[in-house]
Amino acid sequence: MDTNILCTLIAQRIPPEQFQLWGLEVHWMTHEYDTPENKAIVADVIANYDTLEAAYIKSQLPTYEDLRRAEYPKTDELIVALWEQVIEGRPESAAILQAEREAIKIKYLKIKDN
Repeated sequence: MDTNILCTLIAQRIPPEQFQLWGLEVHWMTHEYDTPENKAIVADVIANYDTLEAAYIKSQLPTYEDLRRAEYPKTDELIVALWEQVIEGRPESAAILQAEREAIKIKYLKIKDN
């Protein structure tokens, strides 16, 4: 078990100011937090750790939108290219940026959830 992930999974269910994780052992900050309900939550997280860990790791991976956004031309570049095309009649920059955008869309294909 990864103690950092375990701590995060527990903190999603119990406010982190209520406990500390020492290795795989939970220590409650005060006796009032050492309740059967909190102990049951910790036991459930530990019992289902593999499934919860997999879902947590998957949630941390960048989406295709994140990857595209990171590589797309910046807004300023797009505005200048649009200005040059529409106002100045010079479509070259817009064509180059559109080709870049299309290449990025192919590189990071849209994932459809069914």
